[in-house]
Amino acid sequence: MTENLLSFVSFLKIISIAVFALLYSSGGISGKWKRRIIAPVTFIAGIVGFSLWTGSFKLSLLYSVWLLFVCLTIGYGATFLKDKIIKRGRYGLACSFASISIFATQHAWDLFFLHIAVVTATSVVAGVWNNTSSARAEETLIGASIVTIPYFVI
Repeated sequence: MTENLLSFVSFLKIISIAVFALLYSSGGISGKWKRRIIAPVTFIAGIVGFSLWTGSFKLSLLYSVWLLFVCLTIGYGATFLKDKIIKRGRYGLACSFASISIFATQHAWDLFFLHIAVVTATSVVAGVWNNTSSARAEETLIGASIVTIPYFVI
């Protein structure tokens, strides 16, 4: 692939991240199915599409969608700060591990550990203290963190 085409592929990955983040956030308003079903399906469709385009497709990439279906149903709400931190941390860890088959397939373990740190920290910091402009911004940020690094591993 040419350098220009590779830049275009990266741009399309950013669009795919934005689509997932939008579905993730709008599923937080109403219609949980957008977050729990449609968002993971769009994510894995992007992963499959980009991996086919770059010649790195393997069936094991498909495990991520099933794990993400499960992870996006984990509750993270709580009343007390300690409970919020624990639940958000558990949620962030689960969501980051949902993409393990992508990192394993690509042998990108260094980025997997970065992914764990980013998703878990984003889930806890944005989800507990929410210093973003709104709950929609917070959910969009968390949603984007879940898929950004996996997209760029493909």
